[in-house]
Amino acid sequence: MHIAVVQGSEVCTMKTALLLLGMILWGRSEAANITDEEGLYTYRAAIVEYFPIRNTSLTTDEILVQNTLEYISLLNSVTQDIDLIVFPESTLTSGGGASSTSEVPVPFTDIICNSTDTRYHDYLKNLSCAAIEHNTTVVINIVEKENCTLNNATGFCPSSGIVYYNSDVAFNESGGVSGRYRKWNLFGEYNLSPPAVVELTTITTRNNVSFGIFTCFDILFDEPALKLIRNLGLKNILFPSMWFSELPFLTALQVQQMWAEENNVTLLSAGANNPSIGSGGTGIFIGMYCLSSQGPLEYEMISGSGGTRIITQTVPKLEVANNPYVQFAPVEEDTDSIALEMDSFYLIVDPSVFDSTSVLLDTNKTTISEEVCNGDSVKICCEFNITISINQSISNAPDKNQYVYHLVAYDNARSFSGVRDGGIESCGLLACLNESLASCGSRFSNYSDVVWPMTFENVSVAANFVKSENRTQFPNSLLSSIRPLSPQYTVWESEETDSIVRRRHAIVRPQTRLLTFGIYGRDFSRDSPVRDNSDNSAKVAHVNAFIFLCTLLCYFLI
Repeated sequence: MHIAVVQGSEVCTMKTALLLLGMILWGRSEAANITDEEGLYTYRAAIVEYFPIRNTSLTTDEILVQNTLEYISLLNSVTQDIDLIVFPESTLTSGGGASSTSEVPVPFTDIICNSTDTRYHDYLKNLSCAAIEHNTTVVINIVEKENCTLNNATGFCPSSGIVYYNSDVAFNESGGVSGRYRKWNLFGEYNLSPPAVVELTTITTRNNVSFGIFTCFDILFDEPALKLIRNLGLKNILFPSMWFSELPFLTALQVQQMWAEENNVTLLSAGANNPSIGSGGTGIFIGMYCLSSQGPLEYEMISGSGGTRIITQTVPKLEVANNPYVQFAPVEEDTDSIALEMDSFYLIVDPSVFDSTSVLLDTNKTTISEEVCNGDSVKICCEFNITISINQSISNAPDKNQYVYHLVAYDNARSFSGVRDGGIESCGLLACLNESLASCGSRFSNYSDVVWPMTFENVSVAANFVKSENRTQFPNSLLSSIRPLSPQYTVWESEETDSIVRRRHAIVRPQTRLLTFGIYGRDFSRDSPVRDNSDNSAKVAHVNAFIFLCTLLCYFLI
């Protein structure tokens, strides 16, 4: 449920309801091709969670060739007729150095399949040919180079005359570049540059569906992510990423779902996979339709030693009125078995949690009502209304660990791994290792030693926020499996006055495996600015220490 202004094109009709009766669980079907009728309401997409080739006996150029061949092999493995396939950030050319970079044709100009033009690397040419062969759109992420003495798109040109970008490139079914996006919010990446101005890039596939695109860290900011939906009205978003999951609010699938749900869009996320450094998370998330939040069609977050998986789904078009293909059953999983596998997945913890105001959940009561406030000149007051029950036989189990819970509020700017500062307004019910706030956001290291005596019969978290284009809020949840709670089991409400928006997030069925439940708000007016390219000249020759460390880990900690 989502109480908000609903566009007329999204109002369900009786015809839609009748059609839905014959389509139970349609969203999980594996039909090989889309019929003409289905094509009016849907498109077929493939997204890839990809673990790059890590072979120390190969040169970086040989690894690039192997990754390219693996990309094409994955495309060849798709038996359905697909409209597009999306690969992750930093998995094709990552770690390859200058020899793996390439210029990119201006969109809608050259078709580089079989081209002899040396400005374009062989992997680009090969993937252009693959798009033609499979009659589909292929979306990749590369390190792009540009001769800034000829075409200075950044307003900054180092002495080398070459500028490098983190770029998403889309080849259409004709092999031409149908879209290129240069990442705006770089996560450090001091050897790369943002463009001179933020780019709002759209990609249109063969069946005339338009997609916006942005990369990884971009999802936490207003530009370009929110501008694509607010200014251009797009309903379908592509999201290549190499996300480093952070407890308690910003693990990969948790972020992807909250963003799709709040913005009422379909988010197609392709994640780079390497559990040893906390990277992974791929899925197709559907926003609200007909006053009902939908949630994930399918998702993946490979743990253990890592791996690669391709997800193919028929995706309903949210922009089509009275779409009978939208409703589908929530993803059902064995939470405990997945949580056990996630013991090996590296997770960082948000240090700003320790600066929150918190109240320990009183387990001597069955009904708890608390208001928790935080902030100085700007303050947030979070209202918690919770009903619990406790199984004492489980609670008294010897030699077992169990979480305690804090009710927390935070209203301040925080640092994202020392790379950028962002304004945060958050309320959360958080699982903690003990009664100390410093233990909140951490997991017990051995899931098999954890018991869950507490059942949350009801949880409601609410707060008032200043109504502003510079602010947004998200419904945030996390289970012990490091997957979000399905939106079909929650309520996400918005009530607006002239100057205030009241948000409420609540569960509608009892839960026993909660790590996080609440509201994650962003105040963009308190963000630090995007890096100025004029500050880059002393940094171009080296990479930020965090990114360099992650590169080493990617290659040697398998």
